[in-house]
Amino acid sequence: MSWFFLACTTALTQAVKDTFLKKSLGTTDAGLAMLVYTASASAVLWIGAGASPAPPLGASFWPLLTVAGALGGLTYWLYGQALKRGDLSLTLPMLAFTPLFLLATSPLTVGEFPEPAGLAGVSLVVAGAYVLNLRERRHGLLGPVRALVTNPGSRLMLLVAVIWSLGANLDKLGLTASSPALWGASVYTATTLALLPTVLARPGRVVRQLAGLPWPLLVAGCLEAVGIFCQMLALPQTQVAYVIAVKRLSIVFAVLLGAAVFREPDLAHRLPGALLMVAGVFFIAVFG
Repeated sequence: MSWFFLACTTALTQAVKDTFLKKSLGTTDAGLAMLVYTASASAVLWIGAGASPAPPLGASFWPLLTVAGALGGLTYWLYGQALKRGDLSLTLPMLAFTPLFLLATSPLTVGEFPEPAGLAGVSLVVAGAYVLNLRERRHGLLGPVRALVTNPGSRLMLLVAVIWSLGANLDKLGLTASSPALWGASVYTATTLALLPTVLARPGRVVRQLAGLPWPLLVAGCLEAVGIFCQMLALPQTQVAYVIAVKRLSIVFAVLLGAAVFREPDLAHRLPGALLMVAGVFFIAVFG
């Protein structure tokens, strides 16, 4: 069960990291913020990779890295835009749909499909995202679903969830062609390079903000490095959908942190959906 505790560690670091990111995005361009964030994460990950034995690289390493880096650049740009435009407690729950999308992408890429009990747990995680917007039930049965996509931040984060359902499978394939430390460091370096054009397109604005970059971005990058390394260690031990579902415990932490740090409203209405996600995660851990 060590994969479960590794995934839980990833969940905790993700939630705290997103709190620091959200705080930084109030005063910093989203593209620049995500570039600094991924660059600091890659720097920490390279320290870990340098301290580990160099693994032999499989033939698929470079093609996988190219695709994963391009997808990483796109998703982190969207991620920054989503956090800037929406509440933590409404945007981050959209990532709960990643395990649902993995039910389609994992069989095609890595040949995995959850057992019935694990599938039930994934379903509970997704149902929790619906319950988060249950107040919109007054607009009909699909009211909560419409609420997910009418909020700009939520809509962007839902797109991130779709792309990450591909990226998580690429990570598992990349690990077979390298090692957890090397793959994590390489992917975040490629992601940083992919983000460069979004920043260089507006050089004047970037130069003005470089001197005043907030320190929370560096903390967020360090937390991301710890979380992603734990995720890379967990992926070879079980199915991708299970690791990502447990990782989505970060949503519960994010709902609580959003209320405590940013005074986001409706905690009483959003927390039940988050707790339903917790139930799904533990269903996966115990019976999956």
